[in-house]
Amino acid sequence: MTSAPFITVRNLRRVFDVSKPWLNRVIEGGHLESLKAVDSVTFDIAKGETFALVGESGSGKTTVARMVVGLLPPTSGEVIIDGVSMSDIRQSQVRRQLRRRIQMIFQDPYASLNPRFRVDAIVAEPIRAFDLIQGERNIQVRVGELLALVGLHADDGSKYPHEFSGGQRQRIAIARALASEAEFIVCDEPTSALDVSVQAQILNLLAELRRDLGLTYLFISHNLAVVEHVASEVAVMYLGRFVESAPTERLFGRPEHPYTKALLASVLTPEPGLGVPDVGLGDTLPDPANIPPGCRFHPRCPIAEERCKTETPLPKPRPGGSVECLLAP
Repeated sequence: MTSAPFITVRNLRRVFDVSKPWLNRVIEGGHLESLKAVDSVTFDIAKGETFALVGESGSGKTTVARMVVGLLPPTSGEVIIDGVSMSDIRQSQVRRQLRRRIQMIFQDPYASLNPRFRVDAIVAEPIRAFDLIQGERNIQVRVGELLALVGLHADDGSKYPHEFSGGQRQRIAIARALASEAEFIVCDEPTSALDVSVQAQILNLLAELRRDLGLTYLFISHNLAVVEHVASEVAVMYLGRFVESAPTERLFGRPEHPYTKALLASVLTPEPGLGVPDVGLGDTLPDPANIPPGCRFHPRCPIAEERCKTETPLPKPRPGGSVECLLAP
């Protein structure tokens, strides 16, 4: 595309201080310790497209999302949304106006809605916060329209969150995100807490809204089977870095990184008798505070060579993306 990306992320890094308190270090001994949660992440999202981040828990996906929307300041790097820097102090006034156009849908619909508020108050909150509509009657009409847009009824506004199922609560969360007339929505594993049958309904709803309203998504998931149906581009994260990124069709059709191949092999199929596939990755990621030298994936890689333990792979360009693997051609 010749036009500028709607979302631009360049060399994004986030380092957390995980040291013991100063007095403990003095008495017990010890030193400063840091955890590099995100390391030099770069990507673009075109307007109206869905960019997916995939990886195991602890890979840095949610940290990236929180930095992109401004909930967490980056240690270094830059996020630009529709030409506005999320960190440049000179653009603070413009950034305040931009925030209305950015929303986030969280993973757990049971925790992201205030149980003391009725649904109409929950959905109307962004409308009132950004002073988008005047008059209580007009606000209630708009709330009814938003609830209908996500597959609920306007009368549902008089109920409380506990009266709804998990899928319905996530629809309420989506309606709340749309209430501020958002254009960019971060979906932080929005279906992982839902039943499989309900997941498909929510994914179809998100796809319809993207198509009808021209929304742009940053979609976070640990499930490649979900990502394949919603994303136009995918980046696979491992210990804070993109080990592979590509257009969805290419990544699923011709994966190159061993970690991507392992994740694809781990996707469960509905065929009976197959059981849970064993892809040889073990149970958990290595400690992010003690990242292995060389290629960070080498302790779990089935094809690692001796040089993988000492040489750090650099991104190798690919059509629409890159791959970080010393053994990739």
